[in-house]
Amino acid sequence: MKKNSMECSSANDIYLLLKSSDFVTHDLEHAFDDTDPNTEQDLTKENIKFVLVLRKWFKVNPSCEFRCFVRDRQVVGICQRDLNHFDFLFPLAEKIRHTVMEYYERVLKDTFPDPDLVFDIYLPNPYEKVRLMDINPWAPRTDPLLFSWLELLTLAIPPPLLGFPDSKPLELPPMSSDEDTADEREEQADEEIWRPEVRLVKKDDPEAYSFNTPMYSAHKLPRDVVDAGMDGESGMRDFAERWKNMVERGDGHMQADESESEDEAAEAR
Repeated sequence: MKKNSMECSSANDIYLLLKSSDFVTHDLEHAFDDTDPNTEQDLTKENIKFVLVLRKWFKVNPSCEFRCFVRDRQVVGICQRDLNHFDFLFPLAEKIRHTVMEYYERVLKDTFPDPDLVFDIYLPNPYEKVRLMDINPWAPRTDPLLFSWLELLTLAIPPPLLGFPDSKPLELPPMSSDEDTADEREEQADEEIWRPEVRLVKKDDPEAYSFNTPMYSAHKLPRDVVDAGMDGESGMRDFAERWKNMVERGDGHMQADESESEDEAAEAR
């Protein structure tokens, strides 16, 4: 496994990543914590069959990763995943929005079973082709990044067009002047062209400062190291001592193995 990368070249690399990930542990042990126990569902912790899906590695430009929020089968927000300022993204906001909306309408809207979801995409230059990276639950454990969950839950969105009711006759609007009609048309056009916000990190936003702690930095370390850090200085000291003993025992085993190999070689001669 390459330094500071999740690229794996052996099974041992994969095992190390799985063991070091709090997210994987949560999915294995607490996947149904936030679900409604009264709903009828076939999957439970006892009978679910877990599947490990491996994706082909490719180099990702963090500035081209976006998180998209869907509520009631409508995209309600789009934002960066990397919380750094990228000046070149601002002129591309409209193109990013169009590409995301077109992709969702064509691929996910009628195929994904849940009406609420959060999906991550990679949108490389020229920002016309979407690569789906992940689908996350519409739940507080999914990081809303540049939004807040209160915003996403209370954001006013137009209801889906389901048809006209049959109980009431169609009423014609009252006659009005040309100026009033023009104003009403503009208001109607604004309502019809409702679009989700593309939220980017501005230059003066706190998230743009590079000295901020990287998001989920604790999850980039093995669980033992994180737990030791939570115990303060004494915990880290105890962990360092245990690590030192493990290394010394490992060196002893290696030296013994080398001696045995040398003896075997001498006998072979």
